[in-house]
Amino acid sequence: MKFGLFFLNFQVDGSTSEETLDNMINTVTLIDSEKYHFDSVFVHEHHFSKNGIIGAPITAAGFLLGLTDKLHIGSLNQVITTHHPVRIAEEASLLDQMSEGRFILGFSESENDFEMIFFKRHILSQHSQFEACYAIINEALTTGYCHPQNDFYDFPRVSINPHCYSEYGPKQYVVASSDEVVAWAARKGLPLTFKWDDALDRKEEYALLYNKTATQYCVDTSGIDHQLTVIVNLNADGDVAREEVRQYLESYIIETYPNVDPIEKINTIIQENAVGTDGDYYESTKLAIEKTGAATVLLSFESMRDQNNIENVINMVNQKIHQNLT
Repeated sequence: MKFGLFFLNFQVDGSTSEETLDNMINTVTLIDSEKYHFDSVFVHEHHFSKNGIIGAPITAAGFLLGLTDKLHIGSLNQVITTHHPVRIAEEASLLDQMSEGRFILGFSESENDFEMIFFKRHILSQHSQFEACYAIINEALTTGYCHPQNDFYDFPRVSINPHCYSEYGPKQYVVASSDEVVAWAARKGLPLTFKWDDALDRKEEYALLYNKTATQYCVDTSGIDHQLTVIVNLNADGDVAREEVRQYLESYIIETYPNVDPIEKINTIIQENAVGTDGDYYESTKLAIEKTGAATVLLSFESMRDQNNIENVINMVNQKIHQNLT
């Protein structure tokens, strides 16, 4: 089992963008030490609101790679459907080369119709565009060149410079965002990132679909390391932890799930993530790992208001990881 961090970068409670980003930077530089047993960091992509103020996670990952020495850092959900695939390939290849293989490309299909419309993409052919974009990106990262001829892109063979440092390009993960994406990922043997805001039943359905599809297509899943994202807020007073999570997530949940009761949704997230006292987090996280088969757990501590408490909880989690390693 491996552990890492992910950052949503919600700008809440009157905080400035500088404060929000500094909190991420300070936490990342803290754990970039042999003292800490976290392997990776991922940055979330979001647009047009303060419920996630990074619209260019690859850019943010590049900045963090420049500040660190040991961590593998990447995009959590780079939306490849709304970006030109050659630019994504160029940026990913550049970071893979400059970081000597520490960059990770986590990507997703667009989950937001407004973003598809804003970036002038056709919603009805969304998944076909997603597959076409991925084919270009993957060819460029694995061979150094791409030459697409499909319904969406048709241009001469070009070289993606610099070519990747890693033999087959950076590690890739795709967000489990729909049955169609999960089945597609299974056919290709790509590992999934399970979302913290999906109900556990949904995550389990995705895992079962992935394994069933992989079996149908004779894909060996033994070495596929899915990732599970988990919201963490631990406090001696569990009510404080739960209230902090409610306040942190409320605006995002209302924005992202306009047709869902936000109170019910947030309560489910609290129950199924690592929220409460030191004794409340273990069983829910263990169950989610079992249901998804995840080999890596990514944690977000951002809902915790007290930065000193964040560091204390990170140290506590780190100590438990260390104990399991020795």
